[in-house]
Amino acid sequence: MIKNNFVTAIVLAAGSGSRMGLEITKQRLCILGESLLKRSVKAFSNSDIIDFIVVVCRENEIAWAKQELCGIKKTVKIVSGGKTRAESARLGFASIPGETDFVAIHDAARCLVTERMISDVVSAAEKHGAATAATPVVDTIKIAEGGFVFETVPRDLLFSVQTPQVFSREIYESALDARPDDALITDDNMLVENIGKRVFLVDTGRQNIKITTAEDIKYAEYILDRREYVSEIRSGHGYDVHRLVEGRRLVLGGVEITHTKGLLGHSDADVLTHAVMDALLGACALGDIGRHFPDTVKEYEGISSLVLLKKVRELVSDAGFDVVNIDATIVAQRPKLSPYINEMIANFAEILGIEQGRINVKATTEEHLGFTGREEGISAHAIVTVKK
Repeated sequence: MIKNNFVTAIVLAAGSGSRMGLEITKQRLCILGESLLKRSVKAFSNSDIIDFIVVVCRENEIAWAKQELCGIKKTVKIVSGGKTRAESARLGFASIPGETDFVAIHDAARCLVTERMISDVVSAAEKHGAATAATPVVDTIKIAEGGFVFETVPRDLLFSVQTPQVFSREIYESALDARPDDALITDDNMLVENIGKRVFLVDTGRQNIKITTAEDIKYAEYILDRREYVSEIRSGHGYDVHRLVEGRRLVLGGVEITHTKGLLGHSDADVLTHAVMDALLGACALGDIGRHFPDTVKEYEGISSLVLLKKVRELVSDAGFDVVNIDATIVAQRPKLSPYINEMIANFAEILGIEQGRINVKATTEEHLGFTGREEGISAHAIVTVKK
């Protein structure tokens, strides 16, 4: 995916959630172990199309929000909200980075938003200037007067509007400058419509629900369970080997290790990272590292394999997959690798955007048997699981 614009997400989480009838605010409510706020922010953090995130919350919840979102991989700025949704959106917009080209405004209560939904709406906004998540209305809608049906509205003209709602910076800034009455504004599309701009509707389906009442929680749990059930799970195996020679650095998992010899190869010859890369590509039926990074290309000479791993992660993401876990084994007689393993895991976790607890790296010898036992080379195996 080629990115041409800097996109900032503004996640609104300053409401009271009074309709839930709870002692805590709605953004703190947990569904299957994660708060609504964290689920929403994670979706934007995991999206390759989003560059920066602003969270707007109640002033007395800023400390909680910082703690709740401390593991989010993208930069998150947390600011205090206002008394109305429109005021909170304005305060969020005032905090976006100067390089922002588009803003994606989202209600934290729509915690089932997916990376695909986000990408589809942002792409439409980049084309049309303004776009919103929506779904066609399936019920027949009546206009009532005095308790009786006054008129039936043509259903094919009706959409239920959701978030994210995405606008070019210029359009949204102009809409805010028009300063309509906050009390009349129920979503940001109304701001933009107020200045005569048209908003493109993107059908994001019926799962992007807003948690408003207690009944919505059970339905959200059902949707999440169903997504997990129907997910496509794949596994991949990777294997690589490189010769040990004098005069080369020994790099494994992106960590430089003190040793008398290093691994020979076109890149940094990081045999562990190469095995992980091949396993990821194999799981997604994307070929192997030789196909994507041939040793005949000058650009890859001496390159860090972690840079190549980042490119593989982008290929995996573009194919619609998320990395679930990695189990890898390094086979080497020497040196002793256990002191370096935690750093290797940290490197992989940062690049792949998953928790360190989903990554396992082991090191073993072959009891002086074979080429690794004779210290002629080092090999590595990796098994990965990915999910669509």
